[in-house]
Amino acid sequence: MSKQRAVYEWCCRQLQRDESHSGQPSADLDSLRSVIRPCDVLLVAGHSSIDRTFKVIGDSRYARAVLYVGRLHDVADPALRALLSDYTPCEPDTQLVIDASLERGLIVEPLSALEGRQMRVCRAQGLSDNEAQDVLRYAISRIGAGGGRSWAALTLMALVPWRWMPLRWRSSLFRRWAGELIKALSGTVIADAFSFVQFPVLPLVKEDGSGARLLRLQPRAVTAADFDHSPYFEIIKAPFQLNAIPKGIDAVPWKGNQGALAPERQRHLSLVEPPANGTPGQK
Repeated sequence: MSKQRAVYEWCCRQLQRDESHSGQPSADLDSLRSVIRPCDVLLVAGHSSIDRTFKVIGDSRYARAVLYVGRLHDVADPALRALLSDYTPCEPDTQLVIDASLERGLIVEPLSALEGRQMRVCRAQGLSDNEAQDVLRYAISRIGAGGGRSWAALTLMALVPWRWMPLRWRSSLFRRWAGELIKALSGTVIADAFSFVQFPVLPLVKEDGSGARLLRLQPRAVTAADFDHSPYFEIIKAPFQLNAIPKGIDAVPWKGNQGALAPERQRHLSLVEPPANGTPGQK
């Protein structure tokens, strides 16, 4: 390994090292497994240096966008299934996502790699099954994008004083300077996959004049905040229970509206009580 490559990989590890976080989670991974569907966009709120930078740039609690692929059998094209197996050898029931890293660019990895991170699920409204397969096809075809070493990307993420810039400057400069690797990291490639099937992320613009015409905004770079604020993606929330009280938060006995607990109580009963036919309940 050359000295230059060793220094580059050390810088990548430092920027991507996830620090411990004791804040209140938005969901646990086990609960999300039961509600997510192929082609859902997972907004990830990591706590590494590069994640904090993305949060500042997008003025959001979420750092990057990840595409949920599903299990191998959820991908209709046999050639794409074989391609995924080559990228990440896994069991047939392993849930997969398309993510990105500084060292490798766009990658495919198990959903379990996101364990412990705060996440939000965004689901494209009205997306047909065929369109969803086309989105997956485009995203899978882009695996490896941004895989070359990019010192410019490290400089952009580590040395530019984003926090001290006005918000309008951050967005404008980021969209102008973001290269292929940064676009893969932020979620721009995921947005491009939806654009491939003419599904917008940002709001449509109706052009006035001789005739009304809808224009689809297509910025050079997309952040997690764009998915979060998009009117065309709905937010999916998974019910979950905490195993311990987070630090800095008090807890008192519940004496509020019992109706608010009805969905959670029903979910709990379905897990512990067998159905009428006597077969055990499944999670």
